[in-house]
This record gives sequence, C-alpha cells and structure tokens, in this order.
Amino acid sequence: MLHYKTIENNHLDRWIVLIHGAGGSIEVWFRQVADYARHFNLLLVDLAGHGGSANEAFGKGFNFTRAAEQVLEVVNHLKIAKGHFIGLSLGSIVVRIIAKHNPHKVSSMVLAGAVTDLNTKVRTLLTLAATFKRIIPYALIKTVIAKCLIPQKKYNGSKKLFLNNSKKVSFDSFLNWLKLGDGVRSYIRDLFDEYISIPTLYLMGEDDKLFLPQVQQTVRNGGDNVSLIVVPNAGHVCNVDNKGFFNQHSLDFMRSVGI
Repeated sequence: MLHYKTIENNHLDRWIVLIHGAGGSIEVWFRQVADYARHFNLLLVDLAGHGGSANEAFGKGFNFTRAAEQVLEVVNHLKIAKGHFIGLSLGSIVVRIIAKHNPHKVSSMVLAGAVTDLNTKVRTLLTLAATFKRIIPYALIKTVIAKCLIPQKKYNGSKKLFLNNSKKVSFDSFLNWLKLGDGVRSYIRDLFDEYISIPTLYLMGEDDKLFLPQVQQTVRNGGDNVSLIVVPNAGHVCNVDNKGFFNQHSLDFMRSVGI
C-alpha cells in the first residue's frame, strides 16, 4: 500500500485527499495543511516511486489508472466514504481518473497546475529526457525540467522544492511517470474533455505558460460544473507560490460544495 499521512479533527467527518505530481511528495502541501485542517480531515498520499512510497513497485503495465486504484486502496483502507480531491500537476490526472471511475467517492475536485493536454514543448522535453537518460546525468535532466516548468526566477522557492523532493525519486521511477503522460496524450485530452457532473475548480498560476492555455480551453468545453480561477503572482506550483490566495479560494469552493 502507498505511504500516506492523515491529519484528523475528531469533530469533523469531512475529508480532503491531496495528491502531488511527478517528482513531488506529500511535502508539497505543507503550506495548505494548517488552513485546511481547521475545516477538514486530511489524507496526504505519496504516489508510487515518491516520498515514503519510493519502494512501491510499479509493476508491468503500470499506468494512470493503476495509480488511481492505488490511491483508492488507501481511501478505502481508512474507510473514507467520500471526500474532496485535490491534485497537483500530473496528480490532477490521477484525481480525474478517480472521479471518472468512482464518482460516488468524490465530492469535488480542485485541480492545481493541471495537465489537461501536452503541448509540443512538453512532448519534446519528455522525448529528450527519455532519449538521453543514460547519457545525461539525472541531476541535470531534473534541473532542465524544473527550469522548463518553472522558468521565472521569482518562483525559485517552488523550483527548489521540486528539486529537493525529486532527490527521493529514483531515475527510473521519475522517467516512468513522465513517460505515462507522453504515451497517452490523446487519452488525457479526451479524459478532461469528457463531461462530468462533479463540481470542479481549476486553480492555475498566471505565469504557468506551459499548461494554462490548455486548461482555459478545457474549461470552455467543460460545462456549468467546471470553473477556473487564475492565481496571481504564481507559476506552475501555484499552491506554493501564492499560498494565501490558493488556500482561500480552494477552501471557499470546497465549503460551498459541502460534504
């Protein structure tokens, strides 16, 4: 089973499930925990190959659907009937798959720095990383990826957090996650274009140049249950770059939905 951490308030029966992105860990949510825990119980999960789940085997044929199933194994183990799910970056894909196959488990979705499609620049980056993985040092590949995702110097804190967390992820695990996205581009696009009745909020940094344009198109096609809030003074890791804005708007959204 995946590594996880719970923060429980005995006076509440409402849950938030938080899922990080590739190269991250439950540590990426450190700026949300205090504010969220006042209103909800929290479940933070380390995906396979990350953080405390670093030794969790991928297995043959591992894909995003299996990643979603692994998260649900933890949710069911803890007997959580239903909750709000928050996904960051590639974690947004995992959340969206959970909602597709287990809508009865999901009160709402908050998708931050969401990946709803892969543009040419991202696909090229993934291809180069896979092609030169045995030639270029892992540390250099991670640095290049971090600079592409977070090019602005004013977000160096987010970049440092990504690089520190990725030290705990093996090279093969990191590439496995990146290849998942590269190999199923059409699936990802179709997944996010599919109508879903679950209330969904996208929170995207105004400087997230790689993914914001695709999310804006996704929201236009999404229907009345889907909304977008652009986070000012934030890049791809918008929950870290602008904690106050992110926490306020995500909490307002989840509380408006109810249990």
